[in-house]
Amino acid sequence: MPRLLRVAPISLILSIAISTASYGQQSYALGLGGGAAIPVGKLSDVQKTGYNAMAVLAVGSADLPIGVRFDAIYNNLGRDKSVSGSTTTSSDLRVIAALVNLVYAFPGTSAKPYILAGGGLYNSKPDVSGVKAQNHFGFNAGLGTTFGFGPVAAFIESRYHTISRSTAKGGVYQFVPITAGFMF
Repeated sequence: MPRLLRVAPISLILSIAISTASYGQQSYALGLGGGAAIPVGKLSDVQKTGYNAMAVLAVGSADLPIGVRFDAIYNNLGRDKSVSGSTTTSSDLRVIAALVNLVYAFPGTSAKPYILAGGGLYNSKPDVSGVKAQNHFGFNAGLGTTFGFGPVAAFIESRYHTISRSTAKGGVYQFVPITAGFMF
């Protein structure tokens, strides 16, 4: 009887571990992308369309439409006009962020649309000497589509980003990058 009490829990743990590993096979993908970054709201008064770059780690399960995505983004928005009372004629705005997003993928065969939303830490800095970078939390949400090409998938997406900043520090930044890239 004591031997049965030792073997039963070990058998139960092994059977759960084996069935969980075969049922919920985790998958992941690495991705790179880039495109245009479009300022919106008050930010569009002083910045013009720039560029963005993105690195992605997507984690999910083949059996579930929901996954998690970790994004590292870099955006550079050019200066539209010189600021009144300033001698600065060009000061791009650089925005770097580390984001965590939930992704819901709709069913599809060759093209698979998805929605994503999340947030993270944004670091922004105007390209002006003596100005320090600022860290703020922000949120993003958007739509995209992946296109499968064997082991590689292409994607195109657009997201709305809003960075929470106090009025004393310049107010809220809002921009919309349109990104195309590949997932491996």
